[in-house]
Amino acid sequence: MKRILFVEDSSLMRELFETLLAAESKQWEATTSPGGEEALELLKRESFDVVASDMRMNGMNGAELLNEVARLYPQTSRIIISGVADQAEAARIIGSTHQFLLKPFDFKTLQAVLARINGLDAFLQDVKLRTLAARLKALPSFPMLYLEIMKAVDDPDASLEVIDRLVLKDPALTAKVLQVVNSVSIGLSEKVSDPLRAIQHLGLNTVRALALSAHVFSSFTPAQKINFPMDALWTHLMKSGDTARAIMRIERAETAQADAAYTAAILHDIGKLMLADSLPEEFQNVLAQAATRDAPFQAIEMEVLGATHAGLAAYLLGLWGLPAPVVEAVAFHHTPEKSSHQKFSPLTAVHVANALEHEMHGDKAFFNEDYLAGIGVLNRLDAWRNEVKAMKQAQ
Repeated sequence: MKRILFVEDSSLMRELFETLLAAESKQWEATTSPGGEEALELLKRESFDVVASDMRMNGMNGAELLNEVARLYPQTSRIIISGVADQAEAARIIGSTHQFLLKPFDFKTLQAVLARINGLDAFLQDVKLRTLAARLKALPSFPMLYLEIMKAVDDPDASLEVIDRLVLKDPALTAKVLQVVNSVSIGLSEKVSDPLRAIQHLGLNTVRALALSAHVFSSFTPAQKINFPMDALWTHLMKSGDTARAIMRIERAETAQADAAYTAAILHDIGKLMLADSLPEEFQNVLAQAATRDAPFQAIEMEVLGATHAGLAAYLLGLWGLPAPVVEAVAFHHTPEKSSHQKFSPLTAVHVANALEHEMHGDKAFFNEDYLAGIGVLNRLDAWRNEVKAMKQAQ
């Protein structure tokens, strides 16, 4: 039984939260508080697994409250409940693990957020992972531009010109959009130099995912003393994204799931970038051992660092409050058997896409065949491999 504290100054909303959680009474015990000060007094007397607070309240606002919760009770998961316009403010103020719960939301949305907490928090709060994360340089803040693009993408009245103006605000994102649209994966007959045309070709959801990736790549700059191939990493991530999306398309997955797979795939190895930037000597040791030993890369990381690049990437994305399927796919892309969701999902596509890209590049490739057999898709592996090869030959 987990305990959640909802903080909301509207009595009607407090009743709504209690009603919604009544259906989850076997897993969650819900308590409510009318304000931030009252919530802190309650936390002195009782322990909670999750504190969910409205952003706009009389007196102490939600961001101020959750900052105090993070300082006093760091193991407590934190959710900010806000409108899209408030997310930027919340992300600037809160520098700790949290999720956004957008207003208005329905019961399925609440269920999904709580499922994410149940399924991933034990992993993300692993002592060794958090110890390694604490050794890194300051983690980048949530990209405000992503929120603006997300809002525009979800606005049926927003034009491509609006998205174009947002992309142009960030030179790094503009460069990445043009780089991707002119890559062989797009297969255009002529070079594209206009960001607006690039957005038309790529699609809005791809641009949204690229905003996250560009932000990470501009935030970390590995020292010259480590031989870290950033260009090769970027290429691998982009190809993995195409492959993961192709696998989802072959399996006729829903668009939202395909988008989640693409986003996770182009972010799955950013933990390597984080390690190369913050712990270059130790990560160089990992790279050297991986080149000479017949062992999975993540196993060597565990020996040397106590945690893996997959865990670090998921830790950052968890801080940013990305959707559960994305965080899960990044966290377990080498170890999909650790997921509590043992069905075909974005995680499956990212796990296979990563391994296929390594295989086709002549690198070591580790497919978890037991996992694939367990979810009933091992017999689909050759079909995915052949489709990806055909896709590349057609480029």
